[in-house]
Order: sequence, then structure tokens, then C-alpha cells
Amino acid sequence: MVEVEIKLSPSDLYDFNLKHSYSKPAGILATAVGLVGVAYGLYAKYWLLLIVGAILVVYTPIVLLIKANQAYALSPAMKKPFKYTFDENGITISQDDKSENHPWDSIVKAISTGKSIIVYTTRYNATIIPKAQAGESLPLVIQAISEGIDPKKNKIRS
Repeated sequence: MVEVEIKLSPSDLYDFNLKHSYSKPAGILATAVGLVGVAYGLYAKYWLLLIVGAILVVYTPIVLLIKANQAYALSPAMKKPFKYTFDENGITISQDDKSENHPWDSIVKAISTGKSIIVYTTRYNATIIPKAQAGESLPLVIQAISEGIDPKKNKIRS
């Protein structure tokens, strides 16, 4: 059993939003089209295409940053620490007097970013574990997740 206490920040939510958005075809395509627009706009001196391309490249990260800050500001639960317990039954998330368990077989997938381990409990909801806050427990958390979920669902890269 491994326990970690995490207090999320807007930066942690932004990291999650970036990973979630840019791992989808639409996010990748919009960025690629934007980059091609910028490159061709510069090459052909077609300034409108350059501007539209730049907007496509810059728009998504700015919107995701705004959404992360809004979500944090509007959710009182985000401002309190979460306690994550990883054991043979799954992941238990506790805060104040509330607790919910996610059995290992219900986990959709686990991925990592440079800053976080993200465990999707549904297709769109996730448990975010900032690596810096997990500290010395991080290898144990990764091991618990790796042993608990189907290897096909485990996309954690150390």
C-alpha cells in the first residue's frame, strides 16, 4: 500500500489539459495546420495566412491555461489536499470525510507527462499525481499502478 497527499494547482490542471488535448487527433491536426500556415505565410509573404496559422498554434494553449485557472478558481475541492491510496484493490481518493474507490479493472489508462502521472478513471476524468509532490513515493506509485492495471492500459514513461 502506498499513500500520497497531493494539493493540486492550476499548473497541474494545465499540464493535464495540454496532455489531454494534444493527444487527440484534433489537437495535433490544428497545431500541424497552424504550423504549415505560419511557414507558408512566411515563405510566400502571405500575412493573412501567417496570422491565421499563428492563431491556430497559440489559441489552444492559451484557452487551456484560462480553463485550468477557471476550473481551479471555481472548485473549492481543488484547493484542499487529496489523499491517494494505492493498494491491491485499486486507487482510493479521499478528501475531508469523503472517499471513493476506483478498482484496478475500472481504470481506463495511465499516462505520464514530464510533470505528472495521470490515471484516467473514466474517459474524461482523471486523477492527477504531480511527480514533485509524490516525492520519494513516486517509484512506489508507478509500481502500484503498473502491477494493478492491464499492461495495455499503462503508458507511463519514467
